[in-house]
Amino acid sequence: MADKFARTNYYWIALGMAVAMFSHFIRGARAVMFYEALGYKVSVKNSVLAVLVGYMMNYIIPRGCEVSRCAAVYKTDNLPVDKSLGTVVTERAFDLLILLVLLIIVFFLQFDMLSAFLSERFAPKGAETSENTFINVKTVLLSAIAMGGILFFALRKRLMQLGIVKKLMQVVKGFTEGLISVKKVKRPVLFILQSFTIWVCYVLMMYFCLFAMEATAHINFIGCLTIFAIGTIGMVVPAPGAGAGTYHFAVMQSMLLFNVPEADGIAYATIVHGAQMILLLATGAVASVMVLMQHKKKSA
Repeated sequence: MADKFARTNYYWIALGMAVAMFSHFIRGARAVMFYEALGYKVSVKNSVLAVLVGYMMNYIIPRGCEVSRCAAVYKTDNLPVDKSLGTVVTERAFDLLILLVLLIIVFFLQFDMLSAFLSERFAPKGAETSENTFINVKTVLLSAIAMGGILFFALRKRLMQLGIVKKLMQVVKGFTEGLISVKKVKRPVLFILQSFTIWVCYVLMMYFCLFAMEATAHINFIGCLTIFAIGTIGMVVPAPGAGAGTYHFAVMQSMLLFNVPEADGIAYATIVHGAQMILLLATGAVASVMVLMQHKKKSA
């Protein structure tokens, strides 16, 4: 691992981290529109500081980003935490929607590759695979989705009585309300544009970092999109250290699709995750001091 770190081109890593920082700035600027809709005027600077504080806390307390971010805005601009937490629902709803779109795109663009990979790893020894197998799997999946939709519609009244379905519907309702609440912002088109810009920056960050290692430099943009989508699933798992371990495993497994050895996949994930951790812990610490200084000055 040390040898792979020594042979890494950190100029590409630095470029990736610069793109990541730009995405954090856009996220902070996007949040300002929500605060305006609530009747509070928060500067872009304070909003970005709150975002950095939140990301720092995510490495210390799993999923601690949202609450600490709202607490930071309360310190600087007296925006009540309970109100700012409501804006997080909308942000997370859009983030989840964009992630689902990415997963669907990856599923259809890389279906044959994913099928071949899974067949190779999990098919019984001696079993033969062919293109017809992939077509049959695709047909079965689409048929299962269609049949599931028909059954749900036919049995919806009985299913609605089940506790797990009620909880699921509450989640869907909150998700839908979060998406609809974007109408409250003054510039919804700008909000949607900023939301997509954030995720484009995330993908570009990972894409630039691919060139830092010889073993991963051959992966194209579509391949990067595949690795990013699978790696993000590992990142959103509420594990300590903002997905430490789960992210590494997901990235390593996805890189096997592109003939990247496990050791190189883990090294890449460790470098990217570690660079983000160092960057966000450092900038988050500075942001925390700035927030506390503003609060102290305001109190005085």
